[in-house]
Amino acid sequence: MKKLSLLKLFNLIQLKISAICLLVIGGFVIFNVLFSSISFLRYDFSYGKAYTLSTSTKKILHNLHDVVTIKFFSSSDLPTRLLPLKNEVIDLLNEYQKENKSRLTIKILDPKKDQKVLTEAQELRLPQLQFSQLEQDKYAVTSSYFGIALSYGDKKEILPQVTDIESLEYNLTASIYKLTNKELIKLGIVGKTETFNPNEDDLATFKSVMRQQFDLSYLNILDESSAKEIDPSFKTILVFDANKKEYTSQEIDAIKKYIDNGGKAIFFVDGVWVEDSLTTAPAKHNLFSLLAGYGITLNTNLILSANAELVNFGNSQMSFLSPYPFWLKTNKFNTKASYFSNIQQLTFPWASSVSGGSGLIKTTDKSWEQKNNYLLNPQNIPQPQRDDLKVFTIVSESGNKNILVIPSSRFVLERFLSRTSDNLEFVLNAVNDFASGGELSGIRQRAISFYPLPDLADNMKDVFKYGNIIVLPLLFGLYGFIRLMKRR
Repeated sequence: MKKLSLLKLFNLIQLKISAICLLVIGGFVIFNVLFSSISFLRYDFSYGKAYTLSTSTKKILHNLHDVVTIKFFSSSDLPTRLLPLKNEVIDLLNEYQKENKSRLTIKILDPKKDQKVLTEAQELRLPQLQFSQLEQDKYAVTSSYFGIALSYGDKKEILPQVTDIESLEYNLTASIYKLTNKELIKLGIVGKTETFNPNEDDLATFKSVMRQQFDLSYLNILDESSAKEIDPSFKTILVFDANKKEYTSQEIDAIKKYIDNGGKAIFFVDGVWVEDSLTTAPAKHNLFSLLAGYGITLNTNLILSANAELVNFGNSQMSFLSPYPFWLKTNKFNTKASYFSNIQQLTFPWASSVSGGSGLIKTTDKSWEQKNNYLLNPQNIPQPQRDDLKVFTIVSESGNKNILVIPSSRFVLERFLSRTSDNLEFVLNAVNDFASGGELSGIRQRAISFYPLPDLADNMKDVFKYGNIIVLPLLFGLYGFIRLMKRR
């Protein structure tokens, strides 16, 4: 009898559990059917509202005066691992269209299934991307389209690949902003003379990137008698120290007048001049007091970091790659700023620290400084003491965001650009924001932030490791033993 009662009780519990599961599943299905068509009933629980369009994007979309067409070219033979990414891109495009359905047209096109679409993609010079994948124990490489083309009247822009979902909102909004402006925004370079020989031009790549979006000119602001005024039609100027340039009082007055009248400036300037022979000299560019007037102090030091770029110290016959502490790398960014939406890492050759203003970029906590006596030869660099290691601010902008100071004159120069850094992209983002009058500011990365465990000492890592291996099983075993003893 007792066994039969237990069996009935067990069957009754099973029926109740099955009924509850069916009710939950049925309720979930009904809820989705009823509310799937109601678009405004959605809430973004992600940190920093990563899946909600930024205010800047919404403002630009609401102010469209004519129809912008966005065409997403996506091949049907995409690797399986890219299908979730494709859905995320489509979701983002749908969010754009909801903001202005009358003047924003979204089209999802497949060049592999429609010959006309394929011809259009080729005419737009949209590249086919190479994707590798392992299928049925075979390694295969496929060519697929996965890019976006935007058009506004007779103007066109393309995003050749949109595999980086984190920066897609910024790139899309920046492209729309550029298309809807009647003429190219004017930028000026101060402190350098234009060179037309590609082999001698240390800004060749930088100019190539900038001229895709801007009207870039070299400015000579020094007249024989007095400084010329900088034309206010230049939305932003890029001021270079050039490691040799000494600015006259007339030139400084012209730069200051331009900024005070609403202009924006990005300074590439050294706290200490470094020669290619690895010798140093006091920086005599005369920009220290100008920057201080806007609340930013350029320090006369050089920053070193254990997180350093590999530099070739060999010769034409032999390469000798070694981390060089004076070429520091960092990914410690101010996430509230829009400049870092697609930036993973930046490299600073021979950088100084800055104080004041709004700090945008900092070093890791394994950084130190040299002052007064500089030892730049990699074989003679003394190791820091523990007390010397700390965090330094190496990029800052003024409180009213009219100047940005990058304390490394070589930051975007040709032979100092690292393949693993995003220096050009960072400057392009900053110029976009400055030149747009803040229209592109505040656009967030479309990604969820993860919070890894902090760096731990080796002995603490062992504590956590063996604690998980030994302590947790013991706790469960002890719990089971107590339950067993109670039953007896």
